[in-house]
Amino acid sequence: MDLPTAEQSLLVDAILRHRPFALAAALRRALHVAGEYVPVEEQAQFQAYVDSIAIDMVPDGFRYVSRDGVPLLGIGPLELFEQEGSPQLLTWCAVWYGEEALVEWRRRGGK
Repeated sequence: MDLPTAEQSLLVDAILRHRPFALAAALRRALHVAGEYVPVEEQAQFQAYVDSIAIDMVPDGFRYVSRDGVPLLGIGPLELFEQEGSPQLLTWCAVWYGEEALVEWRRRGGK
């Protein structure tokens, strides 16, 4: 399996860590955490990029992310678990990249 690209890593971070927000806001927050930002003169290009991203979900919670029909990643459903000795609930999920995401999406019933 190939390592994720910078784009894929940023999208995973935006979707998982900033999921209460719309994608554009989530990406801006993820960029901010990474010490980056979108310059004013590139706002239109950034919005066009955001508009090209499609996120689909099947009933079990698997998210499939593509850009202009090209598979970028798939994020498995979040699972809650407890760590021994800690009352805090933690989350875990698997991530697939590229064509592997598309294969998993179809296996889970995505069209």
